[in-house]
Amino acid sequence: MIFENIEFHNVEEMIRCDKGYQMLRLPSYVREQINPTARDEVSRFSTGVEIRFRLKGNSVNIILSVDENAEAQVAYIYYGSFQGGWQYSSKTIQNETMITIPKCNNLYLLKEITGSKSLPFDPELVRIVLPYGTCYYVGVEGEVEPPLKSQLPKKTYLAYGSSITHGSLSLAAPYTYPFRISQMLGCDYYNLGFAGSAHMEKAMAEYIVSRPDWDFASVEMGVNMLKPEFTLELFEERVRVFVDILADDSRPIFATSIFGFNGPEQEKAQKYREIVRKYSSNKLIFTDGLELLNNPAYISADLVHPSLEGMAGISERWSWLMKQYLLAEGEIT
Repeated sequence: MIFENIEFHNVEEMIRCDKGYQMLRLPSYVREQINPTARDEVSRFSTGVEIRFRLKGNSVNIILSVDENAEAQVAYIYYGSFQGGWQYSSKTIQNETMITIPKCNNLYLLKEITGSKSLPFDPELVRIVLPYGTCYYVGVEGEVEPPLKSQLPKKTYLAYGSSITHGSLSLAAPYTYPFRISQMLGCDYYNLGFAGSAHMEKAMAEYIVSRPDWDFASVEMGVNMLKPEFTLELFEERVRVFVDILADDSRPIFATSIFGFNGPEQEKAQKYREIVRKYSSNKLIFTDGLELLNNPAYISADLVHPSLEGMAGISERWSWLMKQYLLAEGEIT
């Protein structure tokens, strides 16, 4: 959405509050139909949110705030496809944090490289990649303009899933697998990861297919429903309905089941994988989660979330499979 001449990428609604503007990743009519955790908390997380604009002058100040979080909340600055230089590559967000973005001194060379290497983003476009905590937009000082369509990638990837899709323990937003896959495939991305609350509601599936702004998608299914309150029967019904709705869409949708992990509920997880395979293998483009990550050394100390190495493995394996399919179907070149 565009607000104050800035594109708030992956944001559907902005609501004024004491700390600034909440940036919500789902519209209210969808939030009302999903579980309370996703509705009231996780849809407000800044996962996959980018503040995008073009500079009209020599610099601009963007003011942000953030809720207290166990992890450092760091924003990363990109000029198009290029990470910012060491002086302005990242900024830790605290209360009323001002991020100064100067005009890039090397813009001419970056434009040459973008053209010769067919990079997806124009380096005149500034991208502030927000962390996956809860950030607030406070304001802007300086003149900016929203991105031009020609400055953005031609294709867009949408990812739905759990905290693993959301980016938990990736340590930085650019290390999440949706971000990395989009880089590897030269496309834009939307991150609809919902930490602890990807319950595959019918309303979520209907919302995903209603959106015209993506070209291919992925869904990671299962790990958030290993909790005792979810039975095998309930999980199977959720998967059946969720997959059937997605399968009616003509766009490519890649599906996976629970990745390898080191915690309890291994037997239940394997049954969940079999259910996801049962409904996805003939309707979506299915890859078992264990084919994407099955190395216990690549799981963090909480026994569930992939480490950086695990996240890199998911990104590399899944992006390769996606690329082979999309090339064969003429979806990418």
